[in-house]
Amino acid sequence: MRTTFLSRQSEGNAEEEITKVDRVLLLTPSRGLGGGIERYVETLEWAIVAQGASCQRVDLSRAGIRAHATMLRRTRTLLRTTADSVRLVVGHPNLLPVATLLAREPNVRGVRILCHGDDVWSARLRPRRILERSLMRRRDVHAVATSGFTAGILGVRCHATILPPALSQKWFDTLVGSATSARSTPEFQIATAFRLSAWREKGLPQLIEAVTALARNDIHLTICGSGGPSSDLLRLLEKHSWCTLRAGLTDGELAQHLAAADVFVLATRTSDGRHASGEGFGLVLLEAQIAGTAVIAPAHGGSWDTYVEGVTGVAPADETVRALAKVLAELLENPARLAWMGRRAAEWARECFAPELYGQLVARRLL
Repeated sequence: MRTTFLSRQSEGNAEEEITKVDRVLLLTPSRGLGGGIERYVETLEWAIVAQGASCQRVDLSRAGIRAHATMLRRTRTLLRTTADSVRLVVGHPNLLPVATLLAREPNVRGVRILCHGDDVWSARLRPRRILERSLMRRRDVHAVATSGFTAGILGVRCHATILPPALSQKWFDTLVGSATSARSTPEFQIATAFRLSAWREKGLPQLIEAVTALARNDIHLTICGSGGPSSDLLRLLEKHSWCTLRAGLTDGELAQHLAAADVFVLATRTSDGRHASGEGFGLVLLEAQIAGTAVIAPAHGGSWDTYVEGVTGVAPADETVRALAKVLAELLENPARLAWMGRRAAEWARECFAPELYGQLVARRLL
């Protein structure tokens, strides 16, 4: 099926024009590493196909310039073995140099670059980062941001369309089905989830400090993560018997943990500079709400787009342990309100991020 999309000419010297695009090549930074970016890419792949377009995914095999060169060769071969017109959708700014070289191929009809969070606000002035920022200004490159927060940061160097992350139909249905899981334990269940290699940036030490400050013995924290835990992380968790690490979960198991929690907490630290971190959106907050769980979002960043303050979740006033402990204490003191927030979270998230609506949004804003 052919779909009419907007496109830019590959050499960047003309405005967009209406054209026919037969295929989408999706260049991605990883497969199997977990995390919100990978979920986002998986959902885009599903949504593109659901809209009737042909989509082929090319994954970066590993880090390093040789892996980028391999991706360039593989994708160029794909482009040269077809006469179809192709749109390049790039899953991360670090793949932009590869994409702009591929954009020289005559059947390429523009590049869409997905911008998430600290990949655009990092202040590192390395030659590669400077190159990426320069390439993003090309007329044949169109930036797509995950949130208004990220789009605002990009606005100082280029305009960006906003396309928030969402969930594929399969993952959405898994989360909805898990919401029937009974919260049978008398303990107050807190859950958090992230790629385990980023446990410091995701605010796990501060979350543990905040729970400790409450001085209660009826709280249990479950840390769900992808990847292997470091020795430093294991040493931290050994000090707290009320913490449980669940690594390498299947989608079904993760959904069950999200649904069984009384509240889900994402305490990501926001910083720029050489070691930038922060949430451009915070997809896992949306996943928890679809599973029927209220959320505590990061104090700063783009997660404001993922919940309704005071209705489906809350955020601390700042990133201090004291502020996080305060909102946790307020929720513990009113379990009836927290249960109500969980029900409202499910209603709101399932309506606003319904998969059948998302496919149409992808066609309008990305393709």
